[in-house]
Amino acid sequence: MITPGKRWQPPEPRPGVIENMPEPTITGLAVMRKRLVELPADQPLPPQLRRALNDLITWAIWRIDRPLTRDQIRYQRWYVVCTFIRQYIAQHGKERGAQRYAYHAAARELTGPYAGAWSTMKEDFLFEQRAPSNDPRSMRYRENLERRAREADKKRARQRYGR
Repeated sequence: MITPGKRWQPPEPRPGVIENMPEPTITGLAVMRKRLVELPADQPLPPQLRRALNDLITWAIWRIDRPLTRDQIRYQRWYVVCTFIRQYIAQHGKERGAQRYAYHAAARELTGPYAGAWSTMKEDFLFEQRAPSNDPRSMRYRENLERRAREADKKRARQRYGR
């Protein structure tokens, strides 16, 4: 349920749902590799690292030879920008400038089909932030806005053509 005054955001990926899983980034893989290298060879893997490796392998198996959709690209960009926003706020203790920093950092971080300029990151982030939810109240609100816009267009057309 969405409380009044809060923006809807796409859901965080649920465990085991691969399609909504954010793709690994170079930085994330480097951190995981560092943790793996620092661990003594005779010691068993910690549960958190084992889970992360399992998720990575599961994602890689699912992802091989599968074309990306525009929604998946947009979701990945949104996820990375959100991660950088949280990181900026944790480091600096303020929200001012967090989005701008995150757009530029995401543009540097993402490669392949996700790569793009900071303005592209901003467009996709804002698109996902403004995306309507499945909440019936927001659906009714959006449908009401669309109906009112259609009526206003009809009224303008009637006035223009003098009918």
